[in-house]
Amino acid sequence: MSVPKKRNHPHISNTPPIKKGLVYHKIIPVAIVIFMLFGAGFSYLLVGVDRTSLLTGILIGGVCGLIFGLLIAKSLSKK
Repeated sequence: MSVPKKRNHPHISNTPPIKKGLVYHKIIPVAIVIFMLFGAGFSYLLVGVDRTSLLTGILIGGVCGLIFGLLIAKSLSKK
């Protein structure tokens, strides 16, 4: 007669599960920086070397990058 083998149960870890949506929020700072650079370059091409126009371009680019990054993160977290 064959004797059934005892199998050990797999160990369950106590670490909390990683949220799926948390990974996609790393896109927001990247989008902000890229759009800030585009805003600075665009204002430099239009006006030249002027501090207020460069800062305005950076600020507008940062806001656009934030909006774009939030939209991308929202669309990626739906999947």
